[in-house]
Amino acid sequence: MTGPWETFDGIVPEIQHEGLAFHAAFNEARQAARRAGESVDVREYGRRAWQQLTPVQRAYALDGLFGAYFWRIHEEETELRHQADTEAGRTYLHPDDLVTLGESLLYQDGGGEEATVTTLASSLSNVLSELDLLRHQLRQARAVAEDE
Repeated sequence: MTGPWETFDGIVPEIQHEGLAFHAAFNEARQAARRAGESVDVREYGRRAWQQLTPVQRAYALDGLFGAYFWRIHEEETELRHQADTEAGRTYLHPDDLVTLGESLLYQDGGGEEATVTTLASSLSNVLSELDLLRHQLRQARAVAEDE
């Protein structure tokens, strides 16, 4: 008798969900520690979860961990850059960015909410960067206001 884990059809769905295995194991370890009243370092949750995984699950989980680590580093670097830009009074906007974006709205392709526009990628990028910087500054201002 062949078990479902020994057939192609039985294995493929499992492989497709291997990426979620670490997430599930991590949460399981965390919940078990909480139920036991343990105060466990987050790294210990990860170690416990990792030990529960099969080699295939670990291979998929490792990619996810690398991705999470990248985003963590990216967020830290962005925060430091925003802090330095705020202290220096820097803006990402160039004098013609808003004019360029405004003019692109004059020549829409289509109408209504489905209309598309063509504009300079640099102008759009500058406005998005400025928006990100303003969000950072707003979070800072809120934190200062809450401390007072």
